[in-house]
Amino acid sequence: MNRTPLVAALSAVLVVVLAAGIYLGMGARPNLGLDLQGGISAIYTAVLPPGEEEPDDFEEVIDEAIDVIRARVDSLGVAEPDISRSGTDIMVQLPGIDDAERVQELIGTTAQLTFRPVYDTIAPGDPRYDADPADEVFDETREIIAASELTYLDGGLQPGDDIELFEVNPDCGAPVDVEPELPTGAIGILCGAEDDMMPDPETGELEPVKYVVGAAPITGDRIDDARAAFGPAGGVDTALELDNEGGAAFAAFTAQLACERDMGMPGQGRFAITLDGIVESAPTMAPGVACGVGIRDGQATITSGAGTLDEQEQAARDLALVLRTGALPITLEPSTFDTVSPTLGAESLRSGLIAGLIGLALVGVWLIWFYRSLGVVALLALGVFGMVVIGLITLLGEVGFALTLAGVAGLIVSIGITADSSIIFFERIRDEVNLGKTVRTAVRKAYTSAFRTNLAGNTVTLAAAAILYFLAVGPVRGFALMLGMATLLDLIILAGFTRPAVFLMSTTKLLTRRTVRAAKKPELVTAGGRA
Repeated sequence: MNRTPLVAALSAVLVVVLAAGIYLGMGARPNLGLDLQGGISAIYTAVLPPGEEEPDDFEEVIDEAIDVIRARVDSLGVAEPDISRSGTDIMVQLPGIDDAERVQELIGTTAQLTFRPVYDTIAPGDPRYDADPADEVFDETREIIAASELTYLDGGLQPGDDIELFEVNPDCGAPVDVEPELPTGAIGILCGAEDDMMPDPETGELEPVKYVVGAAPITGDRIDDARAAFGPAGGVDTALELDNEGGAAFAAFTAQLACERDMGMPGQGRFAITLDGIVESAPTMAPGVACGVGIRDGQATITSGAGTLDEQEQAARDLALVLRTGALPITLEPSTFDTVSPTLGAESLRSGLIAGLIGLALVGVWLIWFYRSLGVVALLALGVFGMVVIGLITLLGEVGFALTLAGVAGLIVSIGITADSSIIFFERIRDEVNLGKTVRTAVRKAYTSAFRTNLAGNTVTLAAAAILYFLAVGPVRGFALMLGMATLLDLIILAGFTRPAVFLMSTTKLLTRRTVRAAKKPELVTAGGRA
């Protein structure tokens, strides 16, 4: 028997085990799922505007919303998120996340971005602030809009046309009873952001400034990239880069605004960057922007507003995230939004581990009592399996995998499979010895037969795990992944550890007919007596 390849195989396995031990010893730990470490569990319901019927492609719209949410969640680095559809509701489970307010804002933000010309501003205390847009108090406002060449170009208006104003949220922050985003081609009144407030002359309370804005020549689907960046004032803003088509439209848009600024028109060349019906920024064309030329680099900036530098940076990053991943195709509201405690999962895991350890101890005692030195090999194989599989789970956690209770169940099942592989091998050795073969010969023949049997059985298990993984959702996929990975690892350990260990033992006195509990050799009887 050539011992060199056997020793090499054992050495390779021990190196892997040692590497896994060092990796875990340095503090690496598996990522845990929602049921083990807690997190956020929510159900979002699609909300249609009042009076609007559910469209025929409503399910496709929900699927598109799921894709947008998944892209946003992936950018957060959440391990093993579970985002799925239940009817027309969207179920979201995010393990390890405890900032519920931030998650709710990121997922629920529709992110409908538009660039619009600003025709006028309405400060608190202005007679128009609480008036109906159809009232006569807005007649001068309509004249201002009609005098703007931008309206003729982008709003599709002709001189003498009636100008209808829409106000999507008259109370600026109260619950919105109509579609929260001003239609792209409409002219209307939008509220400013929370950091854009002025005191009401009568009450002294801070109220958002309102903006009269025109039709949107550019929308958020023209954004090529968005990122947090330091602004000229020292704060952290959200820098936008438009694609080629958007850049060309932005250049034409700002060229007209620069001309409006130079002509001293009421809008003063301002434009509004709106997000979900709120004016986030309303910059004025800088003196360096020439009339008829505009801004040609296709870049714009949304200011983050007040707050500490860290708060501004977080707000800029979150806004950049939702803009990069695209707008939700429909408004979503959380019907349930819960922060899940890991206590129940931790108790279940603790109970499961205790039961598993008790079972493993009983199996170990039986293996050593029945198989003696071979039983020690089986226990060592289980130890190798445990160390390597924990290392693999931890390594997979680096790319987003999280271990759940279902995955733990898959591992417990696979421990039994690993023990069975050794037992099949040992029983085949006993059968071969009982047929009269030497221990060394019996080991070689037994391994060939046992490996074929294990390969057939494990192939069925692998196929079942693959089917479960690709067809199931949620925790069942974690169970299937753990079962499939552990089953494949079982074959590798049988070939790379158990086989060489037993082959080397067969050349020593550790493995004899007695230690494999083979039947006693029958005594030969001749005519003259016993042989």
